[in-house]
Amino acid sequence: MPVFQTSWRRVAPAAPALVALLAFSCLPGCGGGTTAWLAGESGISSPLSGDGPQPLVGRAQWLGETSRAQAQSFLVARTEDEWAALWDLAGRPAPGKLPDGLMALGIFLGTRTSTGYSVDVIRLRAERDMGQRDRMVVEFREKSPAEGQITAQMLTSPYAIIMVDRSDANVRYNRLP
Repeated sequence: MPVFQTSWRRVAPAAPALVALLAFSCLPGCGGGTTAWLAGESGISSPLSGDGPQPLVGRAQWLGETSRAQAQSFLVARTEDEWAALWDLAGRPAPGKLPDGLMALGIFLGTRTSTGYSVDVIRLRAERDMGQRDRMVVEFREKSPAEGQITAQMLTSPYAIIMVDRSDANVRYNRLP
């Protein structure tokens, strides 16, 4: 049986298939099952959701510790120009064209003085109030290094970019404690 060699361990060819199988077997616990999640149905449950509307489903997510954002910024990319600007702020080339029917939401925390910080997108939900325009609400948490955790003392600028179904609704970002 052929074996792939890495610098620190040996991996059999069946290992990636096993990892994929285990990952997809965890998805049914998200609510609507694997096919519902892949199809974009909003069946994800969250301890924060209570009896309110179900959250929207994210299509893809990119996380990073370094970006060009020096201050906290929130971006919405519905056009190719906005998509390019979002990735320019992330300091990386865009991973391709903005797919039809989708838009991207960016959360940039700004400069931090050490490693260990990150953005955790908790929930996306639609908010509808009588007599007002619909809004998409993005709830996120800033994760900080744990007390006593060893971190590198260097400037970082954590970010998260999430792709969601396109909407013309206003977007509001809520930082959770």
